[in-house]
Amino acid sequence: MTNGLPWLMILPSGIVLGFLLHWLTIRGIDTAEGRLPHCRGAYLAFSAQLLTFAWAVYFTAGLGRYGAVLLPLGMTCSFAGDYFNLQFPAIRNRVREPVFLGILSFAAAQVIYIGAFLSLIPFRELAERGYFVPILAVLLIAPAMIFRLRVYQPGRPRSLMLGGFLYGFALGTMTAIALSAAVTRGGSWIPVAAGALFFLLSDAVMGETTLHGRHPKHEYQVPWGTYLAAQGLILAGTASILMAPG
Repeated sequence: MTNGLPWLMILPSGIVLGFLLHWLTIRGIDTAEGRLPHCRGAYLAFSAQLLTFAWAVYFTAGLGRYGAVLLPLGMTCSFAGDYFNLQFPAIRNRVREPVFLGILSFAAAQVIYIGAFLSLIPFRELAERGYFVPILAVLLIAPAMIFRLRVYQPGRPRSLMLGGFLYGFALGTMTAIALSAAVTRGGSWIPVAAGALFFLLSDAVMGETTLHGRHPKHEYQVPWGTYLAAQGLILAGTASILMAPG
């Protein structure tokens, strides 16, 4: 990869490695409910490191660049979503459905990432050379089908079901733009696209577990591992694009 991407990947890679090591420390706990108290602080700390990374890239390479501030703003919304999704007792005692606030935060993050990507590559280029329309069609239909088959549960709160369904469209659109950009330009857009796909995987697993009401032992670990990889790839890839000469 060009434009310093291998160096930019060091911090995100270290965060994922730290997550895996932490997972090893809780492997003996057999329930998601038992694992969560041991995970909250560590997982929010991993998210905070990515947030710091995003703002550091902006202040070192993004100042004065059109739309560059949207990238750390997207990660800021994601950090808020992480806090809500981890369901700290302080928020659970005040809000009936913290995960719904997490959905709203991540919906805002996806919209902001869409704006950030479109500030780096013209939409016309995506439409003409990146197969954007068919990619978007697939990534809007597939999440809707997954939601209906694996996530929807009539007995769950209506706000969670509706929020999760609509969120899929924002996530699908963000992913379609990233994939289309990777097709069009390649280079550092490839890890961005890979990160978007990891985002899809992470939220699909969270949808069929937490949103649906299933609670397997790995309820938090699989979504979080893929999520950290997703954010790391997106941030490192876009940082490489911002730092590219010209």
